[in-house]
Amino acid sequence: MNLAPVILFAYRRPAHVLAALQALEKNALLQRSELYIFCDGPKTGAGPEDLAPILKTREVIASRPWCPRMHTVLREENYGLQRSVMEGVSIVMQRHGKAIVVEDDIVVSPYFLQYMNDALDLYAADEKVLSIGAFNFFATTKDVPETFFIPIPDCWGWATWKDRWDLFEPDAGLLLRRLREKGLMNDFNLEGKFDFESMLHDQLMGKVSSWAIRWQALAYLTGKLSLYPRYSVSRNIGFDESGTHGGSDRYTAKCKFAVKPIAVRKVPVQTLPRVMQKMIKGYAAINRQTTGQQIKSKLRRLAGQTLPPIAKMAYQKIKGGRKASPYQGNYPSWQAARQACTGYDSAVILEKTLEVMLKVKNGEAVFERDTVLFDQPDYNWPLLTILLKAAAENGGQLSVLDFGGSLGSVYYQSRAMLEVLPAWEWSVVEQAHYIAPGNRYLADAHLKFYPTVESCLTERAPRVLLLSSVLQYLEAPYEVLSQLMGHGFDYMIIDRTTLMDGIEDRLTIQTVPDDVYKASYPAWFFNRRNLLNAFSPAYQVMAEFDPYPGQTIELADQVKAYYKGMIFQKTKDQ
Repeated sequence: MNLAPVILFAYRRPAHVLAALQALEKNALLQRSELYIFCDGPKTGAGPEDLAPILKTREVIASRPWCPRMHTVLREENYGLQRSVMEGVSIVMQRHGKAIVVEDDIVVSPYFLQYMNDALDLYAADEKVLSIGAFNFFATTKDVPETFFIPIPDCWGWATWKDRWDLFEPDAGLLLRRLREKGLMNDFNLEGKFDFESMLHDQLMGKVSSWAIRWQALAYLTGKLSLYPRYSVSRNIGFDESGTHGGSDRYTAKCKFAVKPIAVRKVPVQTLPRVMQKMIKGYAAINRQTTGQQIKSKLRRLAGQTLPPIAKMAYQKIKGGRKASPYQGNYPSWQAARQACTGYDSAVILEKTLEVMLKVKNGEAVFERDTVLFDQPDYNWPLLTILLKAAAENGGQLSVLDFGGSLGSVYYQSRAMLEVLPAWEWSVVEQAHYIAPGNRYLADAHLKFYPTVESCLTERAPRVLLLSSVLQYLEAPYEVLSQLMGHGFDYMIIDRTTLMDGIEDRLTIQTVPDDVYKASYPAWFFNRRNLLNAFSPAYQVMAEFDPYPGQTIELADQVKAYYKGMIFQKTKDQ
């Protein structure tokens, strides 16, 4: 038998890694196997208290030779679990073509390595098999075969081959789209019994760091299955506060552990209906929540995925009692407001925006708004309608000037619907420090960034001006609006602009929720009539729309405001 190498991932849990190594040592095959131990490094700025358990973990590993052929990799920096696993497994696969993988909180049975190696040998040539699993909490009754296949791969002691591991897809956004396009989401979510979709979405949003959920998504997309034993040959001892990924142990009590070697005999690579039903019921049982918990969970996901920062604040009121409005004050001048906040040119805003926009460009998300990523299209149909109308009036050619367009948020949101045009271009005018990263990382055949309107007009001839959530953040909005109208655009579009009725323009300070980015800046609320008068007589209102239907903004003195979108067309006598 050509034994597979064993990989152990460790970080800062000396007691756990000792238990894991001692359990592996009870497997007779370990002495004939190669053992690779990857020790993650400290996080940036780690102090003595953080370094102590990392060093102690390494002392445990180095305390004696656990097998004759042992290789230890000591990382100098912190990789995190997903990078550690993805890179470590790839390195060993490149050398050996197969591997058995455990983490420092996995204690294996004395029959673990024999079972893994037998299964790896038996199914090596069968490409329908993705991996070998060890931990089974859901199908342990006597009517279950000694080994069986299911679509969910294991991560608590597992094994696979290089050609299968090479299929791993790191792009969570791509996986989400493909699961939906192929109509596999109901299967992926175990017929609605376990919300794996949200886990994959959280990976896309950066809320979790999991290689395993992407490995599972790949399994469903490729139709490959994983082998499991009826009686488990591993268990997780990490359900405490010592690890990065802990939680409560809802599994061990449901398991039956092997008391003798697992007989690995070849069985058809297909799922059995009775086993699948047990699997679904098992996951449903550990996922049960009260009705109230389910409602809160759904609200939390919806708030994080679909709402603008102001609406997130409204959700916070529902979740945890009344919170202060993000808009405060009634300042006499821009200078007075500016002195009381960080400002819109804060470096953190550009850094956060560039980070999420690169995810959009690389296909990890469909688009972003206010640095919130979205994995499904959400087209602005009023905007697209007028853009396509403008193109139709100009022989199919479209040129848009997106004033204050950040790093191309609306461009990336809209581009799929504009690709039908024979010729189109999108120009973003932004603050000076946005231009270099925009043109370096995000510009393409259509999109280009300019520091001023004039610099754009020397190269392009835009006929449509877009002001999306821009006017309220300008020091002198009416003055800028007048200058922009002087260029004679055919259409001017304002979107997500804050308005009030019956109250004069008000200057506030907006504080952005911490989960978006830490910043505050002056923000205007316009009297609706004042804003309309600013466009007249050069432009007339062609249409109005509600960017966030039903959403209102409550200012500190209970004044109600709202977001509005308007499309203006140049009057014929101008």
